[in-house]
Amino acid sequence: MELPGPTMLRRLAPIALLSCFSAATLHAEWNQWRGSQRNGISDDSTPIAGSLPQGSLTPIWESGTIPSDHDGGHSSPVVSGGRVYLSVVWHTRVPSETRLIDEEVISAVGHRGTNVLGAELTKKMEDARKSRPGSMRGTALDEAAKKWVEENFSEEQKLVLGTWAEQRFKQGKNAIDVELLDKVAKRQNKPFATAAELLTWAETEFPDTTVRERILKAIPDTLKVGRDTIVCLDGQTGKELWKFEHEGQPTGRRTSGTPAVVDGKVYAVGSTNLYAVDAEKGTLVWKTELKPAGAGSSPLVNDDKVYVMAGGLMCVETATGKTLWTSKEVKGDTASPVLWKTSDGKTTLVCNANKGLIGLDPATGEKRWEVEGGGQSSPVIEGDHLVIFSGAQDVGLRCYLAQKDAAPKTLWSHWWMSRRYTGSPIIHEGHVYLMCGGKHQCVSLADGKVKWQEEVESTITSPLLVDGKILSIEQNGIFLRLIKADPASYQLLGRAKVEAMWCPTPAPYDGRLIVRRKDKVVCFDLRQK
Repeated sequence: MELPGPTMLRRLAPIALLSCFSAATLHAEWNQWRGSQRNGISDDSTPIAGSLPQGSLTPIWESGTIPSDHDGGHSSPVVSGGRVYLSVVWHTRVPSETRLIDEEVISAVGHRGTNVLGAELTKKMEDARKSRPGSMRGTALDEAAKKWVEENFSEEQKLVLGTWAEQRFKQGKNAIDVELLDKVAKRQNKPFATAAELLTWAETEFPDTTVRERILKAIPDTLKVGRDTIVCLDGQTGKELWKFEHEGQPTGRRTSGTPAVVDGKVYAVGSTNLYAVDAEKGTLVWKTELKPAGAGSSPLVNDDKVYVMAGGLMCVETATGKTLWTSKEVKGDTASPVLWKTSDGKTTLVCNANKGLIGLDPATGEKRWEVEGGGQSSPVIEGDHLVIFSGAQDVGLRCYLAQKDAAPKTLWSHWWMSRRYTGSPIIHEGHVYLMCGGKHQCVSLADGKVKWQEEVESTITSPLLVDGKILSIEQNGIFLRLIKADPASYQLLGRAKVEAMWCPTPAPYDGRLIVRRKDKVVCFDLRQK
C-alpha cells in the first residue's frame, strides 16, 4: 500500500489521544520511538509469515553507508508516509596535533571500573591472574578462569565483570595492570596539546616500555568531529531522499534518541540541539540548544508540545522551539517519556529518571508524584496499568495501578539480578511480554502471575509486536526471533540471522522490517508468500 506523504499526516503520540484518529490514518505508521502508540505494537495489518527460514534473511534493499555505535550512536529507524527516518551524530576523524583519550581508547585498552569489586577483591583477582601457570592452555585455562570467577564473585559481580575477569585471567601476565588502566581512565576527555605532551605523560606514568607502547598505540593521531544528521530514505528502495546536516559535537554512542515524525516535521535530538526539520524537504524549521550535550532521549510530541530528557525533562513548543518549562527534578538524559491518561480523566507525563519513576503535569512540569523505578527503559501503559522494567533494587518488572489524586500503587513486581535493565515491555491482550534481562517471559497484567519464561540471550533492545507475533533481537543483534504472543505457552516460530545492531528497535513497514546494521539500514520482507 502507498502511504500518504508526511505533510498530509496529523499524528499525535500519546496513547490516550489515538482514538481520535481513524484506522486508515494509523495504518503502517511507526513514526516515533516504539511506534505510533509508543507501546511497541505495530498498527500494520499486513499479515507476516508464520515462521522464519533457517540461516540468514536476505535484505530486499540496503541504504548507503550510515555509521553507528561510537561513530553514530544507536538510534532506531522510524517509518512515516512511506519514508524511513534516522537521526545520527555522524562522526568522522580528522588529522590533529591534539591527542585525546576518549571512550574508544578506554575500551581498546580493556579498562573497566572495579567499584563493584572493591579494593580487596580487585587485588585478589590481579594476584590470581599474575600467579596462574603460564603453561596452562586451551580448555584447562578456560575452565580455570571460569572456576575462579565462580568461586570468588557474587552474582552481581559476575554479571557486571565476570566475562572481563575471565579474559584477564586467561591473559595472565600479559594483561595490563588494573591500576595502570585506571591511570589511563583518569585522563579520559582531557586532551594533550601535542604528541610530545602525550609522550611525556606516558613515560612518567608507564615506565614499562611494552605497556607504554600498547597504550600509545591505542591513542589515535586524529580527532573526531560530529555533525548532527537526519537521513530520509525511500521505504520501498532504501534510496536516500535527503540528508539534513548541522554542526555538532562528537558524543560517541551517547546520542541515540529516536526521531519523531509528526504533522510534517521530524523532531530529532542531536549532540547539542533538538531539531525540527521539514519531513518532506529536509530543511531546518528551528533548533533549540540542549544542555548538557549528548542526550539519548527520544522526543515525545503531543499537540503543540515536544517533551525530551536532556539533563532534566524539558518541554518545547512545536511551532517555534521555544522552551516552555524545564523540570530539574526529573534528572537523566537516556529515558524517554510517555503520557498516561487514567480513568479519572487526568493525563500525566511519566518518565523514568535516574533514580525513580516520576509523574508530572504535562502543561506546567509540576511534579505530581514519584515512585520506585528509574533507568533507561520506557514505561508502557494499558488503561490504569503502567508497567516498567527497572534495575532499582526489588523493582525489576513492576506493574503500577493508578490512584485518584495520589501516586500509583504497586500491583506486582518480579525482581531478578541482570546485567542490563534497558528493554521496554509490551502489553497485549491482558499480558505483559518482556524480552530483556536474559529471559523472555509472559506475565498476567492483572495479578503478575508468570505464564511462561525462557532463558534467552536478549538484552538492551526492545521487542515489537506485529500481526500477533513478537519480534525480538538477540545475541548482540546477530539473530531475530519470531515468537507467538500467546500466554498459553512459549512458541518459537523461527530464528534467523539478521546481523543487526543490538540496541536499536527494528521498524515494521507494510509487512517488511527495517533494521539498522553497523554501517547501513536494511529492509527484510516478512510478508506471507
